Amino acid sequence: MSKAFFKNQLWLQALNWLIKPLWIFAIERTVQLKLGDEWYGKYFVLFNLGLLFAVLLDAGLNNYISREISAAGRLVHKKRILSLRLLLGLLYLILVFAAGLNQNLDLKLLALVAFNQILASFSLMFRAVLQGRHRFIADSILSVLDRFVALILCSVFLYFYENQFIAEQGITLFLIAQTCGYFLAVILGLILVKRTDNAEPPTDYTATLSLENETLKNWIQKVGWFAVMALAMSVFTRVDALMIRQYSLDGLTTYLKPISEGYYQAGIYAQSYRLLDAALIFSTLLSTQLLPMFTRKIANKENVNGILKLSTVVVLSIGITASLVAVFGGNFILNFIYKSGYSNEAELQYATTIFGVLLSSFLPMALTHVFGTFITALGQMKWLAFMAIGCMALNIAINFVFIPKMGALGAAWSCLITQCVFALGCIFRSLQYLSGNSSDQ
Repeated sequence: MSKAFFKNQLWLQALNWLIKPLWIFAIERTVQLKLGDEWYGKYFVLFNLGLLFAVLLDAGLNNYISREISAAGRLVHKKRILSLRLLLGLLYLILVFAAGLNQNLDLKLLALVAFNQILASFSLMFRAVLQGRHRFIADSILSVLDRFVALILCSVFLYFYENQFIAEQGITLFLIAQTCGYFLAVILGLILVKRTDNAEPPTDYTATLSLENETLKNWIQKVGWFAVMALAMSVFTRVDALMIRQYSLDGLTTYLKPISEGYYQAGIYAQSYRLLDAALIFSTLLSTQLLPMFTRKIANKENVNGILKLSTVVVLSIGITASLVAVFGGNFILNFIYKSGYSNEAELQYATTIFGVLLSSFLPMALTHVFGTFITALGQMKWLAFMAIGCMALNIAINFVFIPKMGALGAAWSCLITQCVFALGCIFRSLQYLSGNSSDQ
């Protein structure tokens, strides 16, 4: 990897590891302790419902934008992308509120969640443009602004409105703080994109890729596979919270508090999933720079083995270490972070078991961020989409069987199994291509 890549990656990792762990451990953790597992479980279900359908706001377009700019030198189909985003935004709102009504969820809180996701989608779109233009430092700043603003506001709310940070009122304050963060990120994103409008990479590959002459039908088919893949992946990584709430049986764990079993299980699951999200910061950020780099090198017919091997070694080293720490040190970690949130030792042990299984998913998920990104850069979205659909079906089936018997622990096992299958598929496909045995799409 080039010296410039290390510099940009250092900026991106440093800023995100400075801000996002503070958000996760200082804010989200405190909010859950203030609200309690049942009320935070309600927020977690609403948030995951909004995030589950938020893939429609992206529909794989952000990866497409970054890939097109990196390969072609500029964003060729601006009007098509904006028109499609408007249609997808409308569909997103319809589906979110339809699901909310079907699940009998709080529609006022769900509206805030949905609005936040819409704002976040615009911020991510601007980031995709910056990534495609290889403006990684600007992307780094934008990547943490929303959480930085929300962190400051939540700290103020928790200090001055501590007594109001309970039940529905507390969730509302929590969501409003996030709204302000996303809004400012959108404004800054628009400014940064405008300032780099005349600084796009050279258009050496436009003729080769024939993007300018691409018909609307062919373009929709190509983007459609991005959308299918993104939707399927969103389902098998986010549907667990909804299924936990729906299928956890009352009395499943007799030592638990006498509250709604589904929401309680979702709250317990959220404790470990929050830490998994924190661990994934590294590989997620790595993938945002790998995609434009892989794409440009492939378009230039340059060798990608060096970048792929080094990325794999780094991810394996961190992933194996994180998994071992989770399995053997979970009790200490959870007791340290959530000590006041457990009513007895049995609850802590139950949460620890979930933590060990769920955090073991970090390794296959991190490998997917390398090899799945490589496959995306190759443009093999049809294969990736079918792989994601298969894993989505597998995940739902395992959850349907495991959750009624094991609660949140069943969802953790489902996550681990599904992510391992998906990662192995991506690795096999990548090795197939590198060995020269891959078939054309």
